[in-house]
Formats: sequence, C-alpha cells, structure tokens
Amino acid sequence: MKVGFMLTIEDILNLIPENGIMAVVQRDLEANGDRYTLLILKYLLEKGELVFLFLYEPYTVLTRNLSNIGLNVEDFLDKNLIIFDVFGSVNKIEKNVKGVYTLSGYMDDVIFISKMKEWAGGVIRRQKIKVDKLWMVTYLSSGVCRLFHNPLYTYKMIWLMREDILKGKSPRTIITYSPVECPLLEDIVYFVSDVVIETKIIKGKKVGIISKGPEENVIFELFEER
Repeated sequence: MKVGFMLTIEDILNLIPENGIMAVVQRDLEANGDRYTLLILKYLLEKGELVFLFLYEPYTVLTRNLSNIGLNVEDFLDKNLIIFDVFGSVNKIEKNVKGVYTLSGYMDDVIFISKMKEWAGGVIRRQKIKVDKLWMVTYLSSGVCRLFHNPLYTYKMIWLMREDILKGKSPRTIITYSPVECPLLEDIVYFVSDVVIETKIIKGKKVGIISKGPEENVIFELFEER
C-alpha cells in the first residue's frame, strides 16, 4: 500500500467520475468517517455547489455536528442546500424549516418509495434543477436499517428510483455508511460505488484507505491532527 499521501478534499472529489458515486465506509467508528463527509459537505456548500442531502439521522444531530465544524445549516438551506428528511418522514416529525422536506401520512417501505419518487421528481421539475450540476449526499445510509422493516429491499428501490427519475443524468453522489450499524447494505454500497474510502485508525491516526477507485490502496490522513 502507498502510505503518507496528503490528499485534500478537492483531490478526493476529483476522483469521482461524472455521474459517479463515492462511499465513505466507517470501518472503525472512532475514525470519524461521518465527520470527514461533513467536511466535504461544508466544502461543497461554501464553494456554492448545489447539494441535495438525504438525511437518515435526526435533523438535530446533523445541525449539531455541522456546527462543531463551523457550519451553520441555515446559512445555506433553501439556497444551495435542500434536505430530504427521511428520519423525520418515517418518524412523523414535521419541521417548519424552509429547505427541509418531509413526507406526511401513513408510511411503510413501499409507500415511502412511491411518495419519495413523486416528491423528488416534483422538486427537480419545479426548481428546474440541472442534475449534472447537482451533488447528492447521504447522512448516514446505515440509518436505513433502523427506519425500515426491509432495509435491503428499500435501499435497492431507492437506487432504482434514482435512476428512473434522473434518467441517466445522475448527479455525483457521496454515501456515508457504517457497516457495523447496518451490515446488510455493504455489498450494494460497494457495488454501486465508483470510489470507496474506508476510514480506520492505524497507528493512532485517523486515515482513509481507498479500497476501490483510481487511487486504490492509497492511505491518507483524514484530518490535520497535531
């Protein structure tokens, strides 16, 4: 393995091909792979990129964790950040926050997919979103296991729905996933991803290991640690 490469967030984003998908897989939870994804999200938003965030965790968890890295969600909501609150939809937690969307009414796995497909297609049409200019981020995909009765089926249907709505014009996508919390999804996450970064702790350092993609086997430090 190549060790010691310093890769910036821009370097990492450049690994993702057009219409491509990158997964940040939290192999060691203590390595804070989810924090690394939030740093990528912060970078994209501050650069003015349009981001569609699928949220599988409580909204308050997201806002607190972003605040800890110096980003106020409300500065970007309904401007270049759109949040689809999966957690809030399934748990019937509606928010009066502009730019944060939930689904209402009875919800099971099949109905959720149907309603989400209708909602997402409507948003793209109404806001005239140029899909090739869009970034899609999930936080954290492993939450699917806690929210749905048949998580593997539901996750596969989400990907099929994505292809159907976007009709081959897929945005670049970043998945955050913890196999410890939801092992069922590991195979599909690897299958759909063009680039996979596994976050681990090696010799006391929090590192990313590129296990799939153009820089396979490169290890880099996730954070500037002293």
